[in-house]
Amino acid sequence: MRRLSFAIALTLGSALPVVGQPLGSSQMISAPGPETTCVLHAPDADDVYHGVNELRQPTAKHAGGGATFNVTYTGFTPQAEAAFQFAVDIWAAHLESDVPINVEASFSPLGTNVLGSARAAFVRGNFANAPVFNTWYGDPLADALAGADLGGGGTDIVAQFSSNFSGWYFGTDGNTPANRVDFVSVVLHELGHGLGFFGSGNVDNGTGTDECDGTSGVGCYGLGNFPVIFDRFIEDQPGNSLLNTTLYPNPSTALGMLLRSQDLFLDAPASFAVYGDERPPIWAPAQWEAGSSFSHWDEGEIPAGDVNALMTPQLASGESFQDPGPLTCALFRDIGWELGPACAALVVDDEDGPVATTGLALEAAGPNPFRSATAFRVRIGEPQPLRATLLDALGREVAVLHDGAASGTVTLRIAGDLAPGVYTVVAETGEDRSLASVVRVR
Repeated sequence: MRRLSFAIALTLGSALPVVGQPLGSSQMISAPGPETTCVLHAPDADDVYHGVNELRQPTAKHAGGGATFNVTYTGFTPQAEAAFQFAVDIWAAHLESDVPINVEASFSPLGTNVLGSARAAFVRGNFANAPVFNTWYGDPLADALAGADLGGGGTDIVAQFSSNFSGWYFGTDGNTPANRVDFVSVVLHELGHGLGFFGSGNVDNGTGTDECDGTSGVGCYGLGNFPVIFDRFIEDQPGNSLLNTTLYPNPSTALGMLLRSQDLFLDAPASFAVYGDERPPIWAPAQWEAGSSFSHWDEGEIPAGDVNALMTPQLASGESFQDPGPLTCALFRDIGWELGPACAALVVDDEDGPVATTGLALEAAGPNPFRSATAFRVRIGEPQPLRATLLDALGREVAVLHDGAASGTVTLRIAGDLAPGVYTVVAETGEDRSLASVVRVR
């Protein structure tokens, strides 16, 4: 299978002067933050392509039912604009923000092998409602937490994608041909980084710009003296924090070895629960991959086709995603986002906080993908009320498959006038909940 790789290269920028209004005893500070480069690799010489994703200026929060993205489009074909907007609408349904997130999107010829870029900014967590002070947050999350536009109403995310790349698939049905690159998935991935899926870990290569201190093999993290919120959840195999300077001085060779240890994990409550009460693994190959290592889920443990694979460093040609996946939703909860309805369908709360949705036995009983009709079976141990619904890619309920008493095995039939795309079957009783994805094709 031909594979494409996302990569994220993080370089530290110098801090800008203090901007914005004082918020109590704290202030909003913006910095250019890490530059994020997403590289897509393919084996054929003609098909090596990459995209750049940097992170730059402040963003937002919305009330009751999602986030609002205001997108200004320049140069897009109707097909490209529809696919980009489809990806934006997916993210809008998965996160909550009271402040509109302003995006400038352009579709124009880019350099050789460049697919696209997106850039946002960072705000240091000394603003109103910041969960952790002296910690950097991406602007969209910072604004969402503050409930105010810390950047003064300007552009929050700038995104560019290549109009001279001939291998795009602009469909929104999740049915990408095997020899095409799914535009929706690439936009979802890039926006995922801009919305907060990134850390600042780096390993110095000893040449060119000093990534850490100019010494090959030395590892480091942070913007100035402060970590990114993502960094605070990263641990080694025994459970020691990346930020434990007794074990891992910053910068140091010990930190460089940890970042290439193949044993990095994210320890945060929602992510831990969704991953089966285990710490989900972070991509930390033995050879540091600038732009790929550290800020993705582990490709070896979450392979192509996995429901959580959108934010791994590789994408198979023909592979499509139409939601972030439960694990990425959980991570966004952990770093501070309030989840929108679509993510909330994947990550639910109980007395102990977010938990995985894995109670019932839900299994396919028909074709998947399907064209005209299919079915799922729910197995229930004892009589109890069951509600089963079908959600579209934006988390909207499009059908009620069962609502009433149930016991033993219940068949859920899916048919009718459904648009092509990815849907989620949600089955829940008073205590348990189970999810499954199903794809309608033309």
